[in-house]
Parts: sequence; C-alpha cells; structure tokens
Amino acid sequence: MRRASPLLSLLLALGAAAQVTFSPAPPVEQVLSFLQGMEISPEVKAVVGPVLGAGLATGRAGTRVALEFLGRLATLPRPQAEEALLVVHRALERGFVVDGLMNEVLKVLQMGQPWEAVMTTLKVRSNLLVATQQVLLAYKVVGVGPQGPGGPLLEQDRLILETAWAVGDWILGQPRETLEAYVRSRLLRLRGSVLSPGVVDPLLAVLTPELVGGIASRAYGP
Repeated sequence: MRRASPLLSLLLALGAAAQVTFSPAPPVEQVLSFLQGMEISPEVKAVVGPVLGAGLATGRAGTRVALEFLGRLATLPRPQAEEALLVVHRALERGFVVDGLMNEVLKVLQMGQPWEAVMTTLKVRSNLLVATQQVLLAYKVVGVGPQGPGGPLLEQDRLILETAWAVGDWILGQPRETLEAYVRSRLLRLRGSVLSPGVVDPLLAVLTPELVGGIASRAYGP
C-alpha cells in the first residue's frame, strides 16, 4: 500500500484537528444553580451565592473551574465542602481572582492528600493573596482599587495573583535560585502577555529580597 506523503499527512492531521470542538464555558446561571442544589446549609448558600455570582460576572472566577470546583465539593462531607467554600468566598469578598484557589483544591484532592493538607494549601494560598496585596500597596505598586467582587477587574488584580503564586510556588518547590530571582523570572516571562509592561514594570523596579520576603513572612508567619 502506498504511504501518504508527509505533506498530505500534515494536511489530514490539520483537517482532523479543525473538526475538534470544545464545549462552551457554562453560563453563570448554571454554576449558581448547582450551588443552590448542593447539600450544604441554606445559610452558606445565602452568603456565598451573591458573592460568587458577582465574581463570576466580573471574571474573578471562571465558570468552568467554578463548576468543577463545586462538583468536587459536592462529593465531600458537608463540613468539608462548606469549609473550603467559605475560604474562597472570603477571598472573593476582598476582590481577589480565585481560579487559582479553586484549582489548588482540585489538584490536592486529586493527589489523594488528607483534608488537612487541602485546607492548609488553600489557607496559605489565600493568605498569600492578602499578603501580596498589603505589601504591594505599601510599596505603592498598586492602588487600593475597587473592593469586593463586583467592581471591574483591574490589571493590578492579575499582578497580585501572579506575584502571590510565584512566592508560593518558590516556597513549595524550593528551587536553587533565590526567592527574588524566581519571582523576577516569573514576572518577566509574563510581561507583555499575561501582564502588561505598564503594570509589571513598577514592581520589577522595586523588587528586592525584602519585598518578597515580606510577602512570605506575612503569609506563612504566625
């Protein structure tokens, strides 16, 4: 049998790839409806629902990851589901982007870690968001901005998220390079794509061991 030429094989592969369809992201209403159907207390639903809805509407939470997160929580005992949900709720109340928090829960659960490890990871990551915001405010890298989940999503919100995650990843992974070098390298890779130069350059200009060390100590301190 005669083999297809490399060019023909490539064209066939591209044609097959072009036929792949991706399911659209679920609508906000579907996520909120799932939340209301979960076996958790009505009080928690009443507290979380409006805040989650505002976060989904402004892009602080993605509907796809939120639905997956809620779906996984629905398989857990009620106290555990409520505990994790309320941590994410508090982060949303402060206006943070929470997709990373939800993904951390999914990842640690998938690894089969005990619940204590799940909550430790979730709380530390949440603390990192708070610590990063506080330190970057003190260094005048970011402004106060709109508080809460319903305000417009600002580029500085993404800067806080990416900086917090870089600090956390360094502490968890303990690479050979210093914390400052690791965070700087991460931010430089994101510069011009995820983070605009106008937002990330002011942080790069003042990035020091003291700045990133301050974030770590606030997040992991007593």
